[in-house]
Amino acid sequence: MRTRLTTSHLAMTLAIFVMAFLVVAQLRTSRATTSQVEIPTRNVYAMATLLRQEREARIRLESQVATLRGELESYQREGAKGRNLTEAMTRELETMRIALGLRAMRGPGLLVRLDDPSTQPKGANPVVVTYQDIVAVINELWAAGAEAIAVNGQRVTATTGLSQVGGTVVVNLQRLNGPFQIVAIGDRSTLERALNIRGGLIDGLRALGLSVTMTPRDSIVVPAYRGTFNFEHAKPTQ
Repeated sequence: MRTRLTTSHLAMTLAIFVMAFLVVAQLRTSRATTSQVEIPTRNVYAMATLLRQEREARIRLESQVATLRGELESYQREGAKGRNLTEAMTRELETMRIALGLRAMRGPGLLVRLDDPSTQPKGANPVVVTYQDIVAVINELWAAGAEAIAVNGQRVTATTGLSQVGGTVVVNLQRLNGPFQIVAIGDRSTLERALNIRGGLIDGLRALGLSVTMTPRDSIVVPAYRGTFNFEHAKPTQ
């Protein structure tokens, strides 16, 4: 009787153990399967999140790039305007420098040489070149279209004054001695014809005994004005 009970006990115990083992094995298999399914699912979610973040970051960067490109184009336009303004002001300044005689100039023109007579008449006042003679020649050249004039290397400008001290002519506060060479840039034939008018200025100077020669040149250099401009009384208008 006891033997049967013991055998029965053992059989039940073994059956319970087997069932427990099977349950545990099933649970482990289920957990393993669940774990294997969740891993790729989590990766997909993570990848989706990263893609969304990258897309948002790219959109922000594209917006910043567009803004920066607009600012760059604006700076380039402003820079172009500034360069154009600077270039225009530079050209205007250069024109003013030329008009004021502050730039040396080169071009075709005429060289006029004035000198005292080689021989002076006896018993009379000597005949010499005066500043009025030089002024008269300069005025004739201006009237004939001269664009730049100099006397013995002194540039003649709008403020140049000529005078005489003893036997010397003063130009731009500089004393000059003869012979006097007046160079003028302009149309050579026009300048020469203007001075060679019959009975005109040159004929009158020669009649006085002065030596006057004119030489057309293909290239004449007129130096720049080296003095200063002083305005004590003249003031710009408002």
